[in-house]
Amino acid sequence: MAKKIDRHELKQDKFAADIAKIYRYASDNPTKILIWVIVVVVAVVAVIGYLSYSSSAKKDAQLKLSLVYNFMDTGNYKEAMDSLRAIISSYPKSPQAKIAQYLMGHMYYAFGQLDSAMSAYHDYLVMENPDSDLAAASLMGMAACFEEKSQYDRAIDFYYKVVKDYPSYFRADEAFASMARCYDVKGDVKKAEEFYKQFLKKYPKSPLRSRVIIMLARIESKVNLPQATSVQKQGEG
Repeated sequence: MAKKIDRHELKQDKFAADIAKIYRYASDNPTKILIWVIVVVVAVVAVIGYLSYSSSAKKDAQLKLSLVYNFMDTGNYKEAMDSLRAIISSYPKSPQAKIAQYLMGHMYYAFGQLDSAMSAYHDYLVMENPDSDLAAASLMGMAACFEEKSQYDRAIDFYYKVVKDYPSYFRADEAFASMARCYDVKGDVKKAEEFYKQFLKKYPKSPLRSRVIIMLARIESKVNLPQATSVQKQGEG
């Protein structure tokens, strides 16, 4: 009786046949095989080298960013700015470069260099996949710069973007109150009153609430004063 051959044995035979084919091809084409081996080795070395460089670059970028914070804490702002530029230049695709880009805007704004601050904030906002909190902070920075320049309509636009696009941002209440303040400063009393009232409804637990109540009372006194004066004059007449 013939021996029954199972699938496992067939697979073994096929594997052995494949190995034999590869061996014969290698014997007949030694040059091609050598080229393939070299290509594979180079590829492996390249991958290992890239991973090693990437790890080293990440550590170096993080170290430089840590130094930035130390420089800022000790008042060495020139060194801090130089380090930020180095991070952005050397590791432009790293997470640390994104943080560095925002910090540049923050530092420029702190020193009153509004145009440079706005440029840095803008560069952060156009980066790929920006962090939501830093994106919101950059919008706040842009708005603050426009407000400093007395360009209140542009400032309102950016404050509104914070409230609309990042409602969970921890300074969203400040952005809303800032919109009301801009309307107030530019002389649009009705809009200012409207936004102060909306703020009190939207952010009942905000630490800015007491300040907004004071601002609203001041606005309402402005609105009601002409009416009271008119009534008083009518009574005197």
